[in-house]
Amino acid sequence: MSGSAVPRSAEGAMGRGYARHSRVQQRAGDYGMPLLHRALDVVALPEGGMPFRVADLGVAAGTNSLGPMRAVVEGVRRRTGEDTPVTVVHTDIPANDFNTMFATVMDSPGSYAHQPQVFAQAEARSFYEPLFPPAELHLAWSAIAVHWLSRVPEPVPDHIYCSRATGGVRRALKEQSRSDWEAFLTHRARELRPGGQLVVLGGAAADDGSSGADGLMDTAEAVLADLVRQGLIGSAEHARMTIPAWNRTREEFLAPLRAGPLAEVLRVEEYDLVVLPDILLGQLRETGDVQGFADEVTGFFQAAFQPSLFSALDPGRAPGEVDAVAEAFAAGMRTRVAADPEAVETHWHVVPLRIARR
Repeated sequence: MSGSAVPRSAEGAMGRGYARHSRVQQRAGDYGMPLLHRALDVVALPEGGMPFRVADLGVAAGTNSLGPMRAVVEGVRRRTGEDTPVTVVHTDIPANDFNTMFATVMDSPGSYAHQPQVFAQAEARSFYEPLFPPAELHLAWSAIAVHWLSRVPEPVPDHIYCSRATGGVRRALKEQSRSDWEAFLTHRARELRPGGQLVVLGGAAADDGSSGADGLMDTAEAVLADLVRQGLIGSAEHARMTIPAWNRTREEFLAPLRAGPLAEVLRVEEYDLVVLPDILLGQLRETGDVQGFADEVTGFFQAAFQPSLFSALDPGRAPGEVDAVAEAFAAGMRTRVAADPEAVETHWHVVPLRIARR
């Protein structure tokens, strides 16, 4: 099947309830906070009362941006000793729910946006495109977002997850990931001021290509296959379903920054590869609440991945049909997860990066 026949899954638009089911992403983001603090210690500051400009790249519902953006405001003012104006621009794709995002940012107790001389804005555009004028930004932050691909060149045969791809399909997905990452870095290199800082928490893979979530994805694939057998999903729809993501290895993240045009303007200050604990399974082992665990895992999967998968459903389906498929999928996931919790043990991999604009 050609790339044009694959739904362009909006780089992973988040589903309803994402804010309630994003504890895993928040835990991953915690590993970037030390890098963010070190970036704030050295970033070039504005002069003459000009505002400090920071981009939050891939905001989703905004819940996991509150802490980092509060740290930015506090870090800038700690160095300047005054109420330096700070402009925060939250970016995401046009399909993102910006109404929910702004409600989170403006209404949450203790939000950074409540501080004086702080201005929250948004831009609805992919971060694989230009977002700002040249030398506009002092700092950019992106947490658990750059694993999404701008497009899926080909669906993964007999599976929904890219780590299960082989042969030519795997090579095409890896090449798309390389192209997207280089585009991301190229635009940020142009948009950052000299002395600017970029902190990225990237969904990653081990050297063998495993992401730590392969068992979870196998379970979801099995549930979808059940729905095909039940006639709720067509075989052609199922064949189109691919989560538009690629978890890069540490070397894939670093390669364009080691040599070539990007290495001439961007410098890697620090990086790592972190394997996260399974906080949901850990909670199950403490409480013994199998059904609660199944509900949490299912809710997380639906919020993070269901919109991308369901974009492959035939466009002529009535909303009620789509809701019925979603209910059947959730029921199937809860049943399979509750029957074998260990099968979905998940240890996401993350690469934290701090990059400086030379």
